[in-house]
This record gives sequence, C-alpha cells and structure tokens, in this order.
Amino acid sequence: MALDLQSFINFLSAISSIAIILGAIFVVFQLRQNARLIEINSRETRSNISFSLLEKITDESFAVRRKKMHDVIKKHVDGNWSDFDDSLDDYEARNFAYIYELIGQLTRDNIVDRRVVLNALQYLVVTDWQAFKPLSDHLMQMYNLKVNPWGNFEWLADETQKHLQTREVGKTSSEKSGKR
Repeated sequence: MALDLQSFINFLSAISSIAIILGAIFVVFQLRQNARLIEINSRETRSNISFSLLEKITDESFAVRRKKMHDVIKKHVDGNWSDFDDSLDDYEARNFAYIYELIGQLTRDNIVDRRVVLNALQYLVVTDWQAFKPLSDHLMQMYNLKVNPWGNFEWLADETQKHLQTREVGKTSSEKSGKR
C-alpha cells in the first residue's frame, strides 16, 4: 500500500509539473496575443489621428488662414514689423504656425505616421515655413530667445524637403533605368 501511495504521489507530481509547463506556455501565448492587440490598437489610433490632421489641412478654413498668414507676414516684413507686434495679425499668424508646430511634435513623437504626414504635406509645409521664418526670426530677436519656439515646424519642413528630394532622386533613377 505504501508503494501505491508513493506511485500516486509521483504521478500527481508529474501531472502538476506538466500543468505548470502548459500554464507557462499559455501565459506566453496570451502575452503575444495581447502585444498584437496593442499594436493593432496603436496603429488604428495613429491612423485616426493622421486622418484627423489631414482633414484639418484640407478644410477650406485652413487655406484661408494660410493665405492670410502669407499676406500678413509679407506686408509686415517689408514694413519692419511696425504695428505688428501683439496685433490680431500677429496672433493669427502665430496661431496658424502652431498647427504645424503640433503636427511636427506629433510626428517627432511617433504619434502620427511620419511617412503619411510627409507625403500628405509635401511642399505645403516647406513653403509655409519659408513664409513664416521671417516672423520666427523677428520674435526670437524681440523676446531674446535662444531656441526657436517653432522648432518642430522648422524640423517638419526640413524633413519634408529631405523626404521629397529622396523621392525625386529615386523617381529619376527609376525613370533612367526604365529607358534603357
């Protein structure tokens, strides 16, 4: 009888070891499955934010604000910024630039897909940075700033320009190889 009890204990020990191994395998499987779900959810969130930004820049009010920013800065840069500082034009131009600043920040932090943003904005952001840069320089001088408060806007314009130049070089190379 003692032998049978010892055999039974060994049998239960083996079963519990198998159960622990199977439990560990199940936990690993669940962790992998959860990681996939988190990644899918993350991609969906990034896509939603990207589409929201694209809607913002394709809205007709964006075009109106963009045109006004270009006109206001061109007018005041030629007039040495007289009557500009702390005016409605000043605040509107800065507010418009802040849209790009936020898009740049979201892109840098990988909250939105970088390639989607760069392909969607194309030379729009580059042109707008070139128009806004004189105001940025003026404000940095006026407030004695050492760091550009629109650094993400500038970064986004630079990155977009590099991205588009890379695309153009790739396109030119493929066109040349296709003609042979």
